[in-house]
Amino acid sequence: MRVNRNCYMILSRIKMLVGPFLPGVASSQRTVDYTLLELSGLFDREWYLATNTDIAASGTDPLAHYLEHGWKEGRNPSAFFDGSWYLVHNPDVAQADINPLLHYVRSGQSEGRAPNAFFDSDWYERFIVRTEEDAECTPFAFFWSRDAAMHPPLPELQPLYACQTNVLKDARDQYMRLVAAAQPWWARFGRDKFAIIVALFSPYEDHPGIGTESADTIERLIAFLTAAWEMEIAPGPLFSVEHYRRIIQNRGLVLQDGETLLQHFLREGIDKRIVPTPYFDENYYYAQYPSVVAAYTWAFEHFISRGVFEGGRASSMPQLIVAQPPSSMRDGEARLNNWKYFLSSCGSSGDLGELYRGVPHYSQVIEDILHSTAFAKTISRALMIEPAIGDVSDISNVLVAPFHDGRNLARRALRELFERDHYDMIVCVPWIRTGGADLVACQICEAVSLAFPNKSVLLLRTDQPNFDRPEWVSAGVDVVDASSVFRDLPPLQAQTLLYSLFMGLAPSWIININSRLCWDVMARFGTRLSESIDLYSYLFCWDQTASGYRAGYPSEFFPETASHLRAVFTDTIYMKNELAKIYNLPASLSERIVPLFSPSRGDIGGQTATEESIKTESNRLRRRVLWAGRLDRQKRFDLVQEIAHKMPEVDFLCWGTPLLNAPPDYSRSPANLILHEGFSSYDELPLYDADLWLFTSDWEGMPTILIELALRGVSIVASAVGGVPELIDEQTGWPVDGVRSVDDYIGAIHAALGAPHERIVRAQRLRERARSRHSMQAYAKQVSDVLNEKVGA
Repeated sequence: MRVNRNCYMILSRIKMLVGPFLPGVASSQRTVDYTLLELSGLFDREWYLATNTDIAASGTDPLAHYLEHGWKEGRNPSAFFDGSWYLVHNPDVAQADINPLLHYVRSGQSEGRAPNAFFDSDWYERFIVRTEEDAECTPFAFFWSRDAAMHPPLPELQPLYACQTNVLKDARDQYMRLVAAAQPWWARFGRDKFAIIVALFSPYEDHPGIGTESADTIERLIAFLTAAWEMEIAPGPLFSVEHYRRIIQNRGLVLQDGETLLQHFLREGIDKRIVPTPYFDENYYYAQYPSVVAAYTWAFEHFISRGVFEGGRASSMPQLIVAQPPSSMRDGEARLNNWKYFLSSCGSSGDLGELYRGVPHYSQVIEDILHSTAFAKTISRALMIEPAIGDVSDISNVLVAPFHDGRNLARRALRELFERDHYDMIVCVPWIRTGGADLVACQICEAVSLAFPNKSVLLLRTDQPNFDRPEWVSAGVDVVDASSVFRDLPPLQAQTLLYSLFMGLAPSWIININSRLCWDVMARFGTRLSESIDLYSYLFCWDQTASGYRAGYPSEFFPETASHLRAVFTDTIYMKNELAKIYNLPASLSERIVPLFSPSRGDIGGQTATEESIKTESNRLRRRVLWAGRLDRQKRFDLVQEIAHKMPEVDFLCWGTPLLNAPPDYSRSPANLILHEGFSSYDELPLYDADLWLFTSDWEGMPTILIELALRGVSIVASAVGGVPELIDEQTGWPVDGVRSVDDYIGAIHAALGAPHERIVRAQRLRERARSRHSMQAYAKQVSDVLNEKVGA
């Protein structure tokens, strides 16, 4: 229903309808009003006649009657629109003596006025999170603008809406049907008792007589409200028809003509505090929760509205312990899980989720055992041997494997992620974003596939779900995101689960590339894992603290894991030498550190970018220097800003986004520095229409971006950090030793710009060095040699 959005269309259709057939009457306001309401969809002829039998008997046109007399007599046009309520809550409309439905269609909806009582504006205002865009709209306008999707109109409906799994295409229609289904209950018993109906309702029951096959919780509520108005249907285990009938018969209470037992409960049973289910022990509840007594609250009403969600015990019957995953305690699902647990313990047959699939069966088994003669005799004999056993009636919780172990769900969820029962190679990464290590992870998967075409390879994301570069993954490599499963567990349990996964998938090789979880597993379980699996890890470089101290995985994990790693891969000779020097490694360990020269993503033929750019140099009005990288502390974008300030005659075109740290101060950028969002392809960069590339990192391994630029023959001014000098030296570029000196960078830039011929020569040498050192063929050969070292022995 989109009444006022389509108001212009409706008025146009009115002219089309009334113009040709009612000449002389088209200007009649009554005719216009009649047609407007006819087209609005808010006047329900059948409902109006069924509700107003006197009008049906008279044969009067129901809409004409409503327009002339009905609204003045307080009659509603449909189950959805409550005219009397609308006038009470909109005194300006009542004072103007305007037909409430006409007002709503013409302007009320666009003004954000609610059409009925089935919407709690005060509560909804606290429920929603507004943006500047919708700061001025009313709560109902906000609700309606969201198409009523997944938003409960009343707080008592929150659990049912929270259990919806799919966003409906037409949630407004569902809301209108829900209001219509609820209307007779609300009208007869009021909101408070309607809230009790909702609290009694279980969407997981197979209600006989309800005409819906939908699994949607709200659809099932609508079907129940509609059918239960005329039929004897129990809303769920919290209301037993047989149990309630027996109680009222014993008390001498009688039903009114045509009244169902549920209606009798709402009319009289609640006031007499009759508990309508055998699953709730009122005296036990009062004894367990004295605060309920102190609040003068009826125990059963407290339980169905609050206690069941808070994990309150309904009776002294021992409970099957079901451990919830830790994530549910963080994200608020615990309340829903407590509710589902109670429903499942009562034997609900619907799909309450994997967590409670076995609860109905085992709850019944426990009850049968505890009430059996054999159990009583066994305990009696046991007490004669060991009196400390005590009174078994005090047993409150029962452990049944595997429900008591929260890791059970995680194990099952993890297992369902994999297409295979076995992988030959597992490469663990924290995520796949845009970093060089992420690219290397994808490249080593490709190298293994090239070297061992019959081996299966798994790329496993362990820490975060990010998968920003799917195009980096070669065909035939399986990619699995298990981060959500691991994040739901405490760290030690996550480590144990990943260890179990490794043992279950039984790979020949595991390579860790910056996965924190995998590092923890290798540190904790490395000795055991290495007995059956060859373990490898990549170390690229140390991080640095703000004070300049080294930190990160090399310091944290190399000493602890080196003895049981088959090899430690680095992407530079520099990193191998540093590890050997710092830790004074014996030859047996030093030999396990293997530099693998990261491959380029393809060879680039033709002239170098430097040659092409010098050809067009005269066409550029100003010098142009390029820079790209993460806008994080390591990459020193702040240096670029200072360099640009001191070189106003040069344009600095930059690409980057913050990833690990807070964004830099963009206001410090001068007018000759232009910053773009990060790039996804080198073809997006004007490499052939620029003079230089500037690289300013404070620390590094071997940046893959420099390898790619080298293959394209770009002239590079680069900080001489980490393994960078292995690629960029005085023969191939302009290295800067004073990596934090703005003046040193400026001096190198001026030197390069002033020597165009030398730029060409060094760019050509740089390309040749990159081709000989950083090809995929050479990389795959290196990887094959290392992995075959033990396999071929």
